[in-house]
Amino acid sequence: MNRVKLKHGFGLEDFPKAKEVFIKKGDFLLYEGDEKANRAYVIVSGKLEVRLTSGTGHETLLYHLEPGELVGELAAFGIKARTATIAATMESKLLEVSYADLASNMQDCGFIEKVSHHFLTRYLRTHDVVCRLGQPNVSMKLCRYFKSLADQKDTQENTVVLRLPSHSEMGKLLSCQRETVTREMKKLIFSGVIVPLEQTGSFALNIEKNQLFLAGMLDAN
Repeated sequence: MNRVKLKHGFGLEDFPKAKEVFIKKGDFLLYEGDEKANRAYVIVSGKLEVRLTSGTGHETLLYHLEPGELVGELAAFGIKARTATIAATMESKLLEVSYADLASNMQDCGFIEKVSHHFLTRYLRTHDVVCRLGQPNVSMKLCRYFKSLADQKDTQENTVVLRLPSHSEMGKLLSCQRETVTREMKKLIFSGVIVPLEQTGSFALNIEKNQLFLAGMLDAN
């Protein structure tokens, strides 16, 4: 599979005036709906997760953010309220960027190209989330999730090794209970879509069978 290689990654070289900040595992960086936004952040180390809360209070984990990624920048482009809640999944080091510095950098063509790649990457990731959550059942959601991970590997092989999060974590990603993920994973293993490996959390994905399942041509029951 041929994929366009996107340039991405921000750092201190982009924002030399930025202040370093540290947050602990479980701490919140941004809150969905907050309209007092005046800072963006670049992740230097660690990992953050992006969450959305429904009107009924149900929380869904969308995806993770890793070093080099920019977060909280949308308010600088006219979206006043924070669009999601951001929390740290491990101790993380960030660069706190003022919107004035962000606006100043937008005068540079090279930086604009970088930001364009950033937004395109975020769009593609959001598209994967919509496709994943839009599937009719949890088995389909899992297979769509597997496909998104396999696509990142950019391989021509029919089998790819995936390192999967815990069933509880996947439940958050798929907006369902951990027990449901466990049940549906067993079905997909039985059907040969995935095969557990000796290393905990690692599975071999059969890409062809995964595609057949998504097309409704393979039964996991």
